[in-house]
Amino acid sequence: MSYASSFEEQFTWRAVILGVIGSIIITTSSMYVALRMGALPWPTIFVAILSLTVLKALGRTNLNEINVTHTAMSAGGMVAGGVAFTIPGIWMLDKNATVGFAPLLVVTLAGTVLGVIIVASIRRHFIEVEQLPFPMGIAAAETVLAGDEGGQKAKWLFGSLGVAALLTALRDQWQKIPGAWTPPALWARNIQFGLWVSPMAVGIGYLIGPFFTGTWFLGAALSYLLFIPLAVNGGYLSMEAATALKNSLGIGLIVGAGVGVLLKGVLPKAREIFGPLLGGTGDINLRWAPLTVAAIIFLLTTVAGIGFLPTLVTV
Repeated sequence: MSYASSFEEQFTWRAVILGVIGSIIITTSSMYVALRMGALPWPTIFVAILSLTVLKALGRTNLNEINVTHTAMSAGGMVAGGVAFTIPGIWMLDKNATVGFAPLLVVTLAGTVLGVIIVASIRRHFIEVEQLPFPMGIAAAETVLAGDEGGQKAKWLFGSLGVAALLTALRDQWQKIPGAWTPPALWARNIQFGLWVSPMAVGIGYLIGPFFTGTWFLGAALSYLLFIPLAVNGGYLSMEAATALKNSLGIGLIVGAGVGVLLKGVLPKAREIFGPLLGGTGDINLRWAPLTVAAIIFLLTTVAGIGFLPTLVTV
């Protein structure tokens, strides 16, 4: 199987149809998982394997068509995450609130379209120029290439997939192994240090390397080995309050880091990043983006009933 030689061979009707059907299924299942578990593992690898399997069975496919299909499918999981982790905030603020179908649909579509525009705008700068790590994208590409090449690489791929699936089933479905293990001696001292039994986490750590994995570990160590024990043993907070505050601090750090990336990495280079795209001279022509954003603002203010100023700030 080779790469596509033209745009028409990449963006085919069957890629679009399969992508839409898969996106609907992934969105539905991801919404359930996100609302039920409070977390959402991205289904990127699953849909990459699914797209590869289906399109190879249909015949006369190529790597680019598979990429288009699984990208469309995985977008459903991203949309589900955006809705599941924001809309419930309405009922946190007002438990008697009601949300109509039309406003919810408009807000969801607006967020989806804005996300596509933003990602299309900054992808080249952060992925190709800055070369920031993109573990899920790398894993999806390697999965498709390994499945296509076959041989030893495919054996490793599907062998590790089978082991991970078995361990996850033993943990979640049959509950034969614990989800996490914490030494009793540490637990007795309010030190919640343990090991999460997760093949997915091991795979992500393997892909992103020791530096970023170590950064995550440092945050967890500071939280569970220092902050929570000091707060609880010192009598300042209960275990529940300390854990909740830890989560708030973590979210604050993530949001702050995102703002820092925006201020340092995007705004100073806005002309370099967005100029060629909006001018029609870059890899992607986004000259239609301003009109699309204006249409989104109009729909959010008229159909969703959001005030003009909040809409403008959000967009």
